[in-house]
Amino acid sequence: IQTKWRGPEPFAGDQCYAPLPDSGFGKQYINNLAFYRDGLQPWQRGLEIGMAHGYFIIGPFVSLGPLRNTPEAATVGLLCGCVLIGMISIGGLIFGVTEGKTNGKVKRFDRPGDKEGAGYTEMINW
Repeated sequence: IQTKWRGPEPFAGDQCYAPLPDSGFGKQYINNLAFYRDGLQPWQRGLEIGMAHGYFIIGPFVSLGPLRNTPEAATVGLLCGCVLIGMISIGGLIFGVTEGKTNGKVKRFDRPGDKEGAGYTEMINW
């Protein structure tokens, strides 16, 4: 039996296409996120990502937490949000260290002339 090539199969295991990430709009949206955008310094990436997530991290603690009907809800929500950011930062640092031991340093944010992994470390630590 001889088969003719009919082009790529969208449902083959190695060529699986999803409608959102593979569309033009999805690719443009993902490439415009601070993590992937070219021309930003690592501290600018970290600041933009932090500001974007900071708005919705504190809200659930304030409105859904156990102290939601007390005057201290905003203070406790802020403290819980700060603790969550601290835990995420420590997780990012651990990722950077362990990724460096397995696959080499994370080089995506390095500038020419910097040592390996300096850009990722600057983004996480800023």
